[in-house]
Amino acid sequence: MSDPQSVEYAVVALLERVDALRRDGRPLGGAGAGPPRLPVRAELRTLEFWRATISECLATFFLVFVVCGAGAGASGGASGSSGAAHNNGALLATALAAGFSMATLYQCFGHISGAHANPAVTAAMAVTRNVSPLRALMFMTAQCGGGIAGAALLYG
Repeated sequence: MSDPQSVEYAVVALLERVDALRRDGRPLGGAGAGPPRLPVRAELRTLEFWRATISECLATFFLVFVVCGAGAGASGGASGSSGAAHNNGALLATALAAGFSMATLYQCFGHISGAHANPAVTAAMAVTRNVSPLRALMFMTAQCGGGIAGAALLYG
């Protein structure tokens, strides 16, 4: 028999409790485990829904604008023997711009909408039921619009 003070005993007891919660059909995260699900008509009328949708549009706009702008600015003027070194520097600058801009955008918009800033991330969140289908559809529409607007502003 295992000693009740051992780590193995505690891990087995914890896993048995998690398994029991799953069998009962209760969410694992506590009382609600996520935001409450509203009917579609009620969700469309909330200010939080529209604020989150607009924040996804803005986050994607800024992400596309900064990353494409960094890539366009870093790619000009490579010629001669230093072309390979310049391309590596441009690649590093673009990668740093993408990483720092996504970190900044998550800090700015993460508490509002989750700052997915990518329709693929939103689709994954919808498949795993972390966001409602309506919210996922609106987020993906807003993200596509924000990305197009960011590229259009950069283009001219």
